[in-house]
Amino acid sequence: MSIIIAGSSVGLKAYGGNTILANTYPNDNRFQENNMVFELSDEIETVEEGFFDRIPHLVELQIAPSVTSIGVSPQFEEILHKNRVLIRGTFDSYAEEFARKYKLKFLHSDIDLACVGDYFERGNDLITLKFYVDSTEIYQDERCQGSSAGSVGGGVVSFDVPWDFFLDKNAQENIAGQCWGNCYKAILTSQEFTTFLEKAREKFKKEKHNKMVLQF
Repeated sequence: MSIIIAGSSVGLKAYGGNTILANTYPNDNRFQENNMVFELSDEIETVEEGFFDRIPHLVELQIAPSVTSIGVSPQFEEILHKNRVLIRGTFDSYAEEFARKYKLKFLHSDIDLACVGDYFERGNDLITLKFYVDSTEIYQDERCQGSSAGSVGGGVVSFDVPWDFFLDKNAQENIAGQCWGNCYKAILTSQEFTTFLEKAREKFKKEKHNKMVLQF
């Protein structure tokens, strides 16, 4: 399959194939926009050297766990440092290795904690743990067909949590207990969330921090 690059001028996502060639989407004006956020989806494995040379105003690069190689030319390395590009991904992945190699800031990707329910009956409850440079929040979204989510007690709710919430040994249970009832079990049994908590405790145990950003 060929690579698809979708999104707007301030946020693009690449998916649909394994390798992004340097000349993928030639002459795409979106690549020249300011404050560009670029996401490499789960299907992407490699990015050929030269592709990111064409995105001079990149400020954030999200790297999926499937990615194993990104070609870095001297021009792209200059972009990385000049723009102080934020790298996002999962702990102990190529994304973190990339951030460490080029001495960039690293922030964990958002985590989908739960998706339960039936969209065509009473709706889906979607719970996401969202990480920002200066804050962390739980985002709850109920989506349903036809009538508004509010008519079945849903809608969108978000609330902040302390950036270091993971230091609490009961963090997974506490987060689950704050979300809509039918998501409790899904959050409590999420292996992805469990793994994140274990690694976060290890990453932040030795140094003093006031936000969940690793600076290499």
